[in-house]
Amino acid sequence: MSRLNALYLDTNVIIARYKPADPLHEVSDKLLSSGKFEFFISPITLFELYSVISRLYPNMIFPQEVESISVDTLVHFIVEDCNLKLVSKNYLVTTYFRKRKIRMPFEYLMSMMLAEKLKLKALDLLHIAYAAMLRDSIQTFVTGDSEILERKSIIKDIVGIEVEHPKNFLDDL
Repeated sequence: MSRLNALYLDTNVIIARYKPADPLHEVSDKLLSSGKFEFFISPITLFELYSVISRLYPNMIFPQEVESISVDTLVHFIVEDCNLKLVSKNYLVTTYFRKRKIRMPFEYLMSMMLAEKLKLKALDLLHIAYAAMLRDSIQTFVTGDSEILERKSIIKDIVGIEVEHPKNFLDDL
């Protein structure tokens, strides 16, 4: 698949597929079952999937054969069912904080630099930073988060990736 069909998915798009009451449910299901895109996630997404599923499991729908199993198994099921590609890039960088030399993951440093300009929640900043690290492989960050969508032009200018709502891909299906 080309870079044009490669999408980094925000966790809310993935979760919505299994949560009928979610406003993104229908559009997420269509997008994720289309077979027309390559979907990328990061370790941050994986962490969020475990967290969200552990809290929302009773309000989600899964095939009957996976309904009464562990959160770990459900996360594995979702990753396979949605054909998600987990990409893990590990870059440690050295920086200075209060005159002390420290090492941290690159996406943390990038998130810190983006914080003042984007004014987003911590995990949202990490997702944007991670998607930016993958910009040679992906073109678009797909989210239903209104705060991120409101800042899409700033994100495009700063990190060079498009931000789109999943409904914007339905015309391609």
